[in-house]
Amino acid sequence: MWADPLGALPRTLARKVLRLLSLKDRTRCERVSKLWRSIAMEATRSETKPVWVYVIFRKNHCSGHEKMTVNISFDGPIFWNRQVAYIYCCSCHFEEHEGPLMAILGKFEQRVERMCLVDRPVDYPFLPDSIFSYMAKCMPKLQFIYLRELDLEKINRATVVELANHSTLKKAMLGDFEEEQTGSSPASQSLSQSMSQSISETSDQPDTVTVQVATGP
Repeated sequence: MWADPLGALPRTLARKVLRLLSLKDRTRCERVSKLWRSIAMEATRSETKPVWVYVIFRKNHCSGHEKMTVNISFDGPIFWNRQVAYIYCCSCHFEEHEGPLMAILGKFEQRVERMCLVDRPVDYPFLPDSIFSYMAKCMPKLQFIYLRELDLEKINRATVVELANHSTLKKAMLGDFEEEQTGSSPASQSLSQSMSQSISETSDQPDTVTVQVATGP
């Protein structure tokens, strides 16, 4: 009978062993068994370095265009005190990437300080409200949100309030600033007013929240 080497170790020691692996190798370990997956997830979540996440939507049809790629940067002075995760998604197949994307974010959610969605999916300009609600509810250390190129008219007002009430969020850059000069739609203006009102109602919080909202028609 095959003896599970990881299962034979004390739980704390097993976590330390898996923490020595890269995220890629740790993800491979999750496929061995439910126990390995559980310990690997614990190892990832037990890390303390802050994480900056950049979700980048590919537009050029290159090799692996339909795949999602994750690169974690550790080298260089800027990365000594943090991890930076670059998640490359296919711009034309976002609906296929949403599940894996949320699974990756789940590994870092307790440590994410900065969340940047660069550009927008070609065929999916309205990201589901669930993603924004997830950031508000499941990222307790979130300080900065960058969503400048996304259309925000699908965000529920309740989610706007959740983001405004976030205890650590300091700044959110929302909407397409390149289209600001052409005038914003009534829905976008309403969103901006709602966000501003929600922030003013939470002015007793120790941290101030700077929100810039501008979405073209």
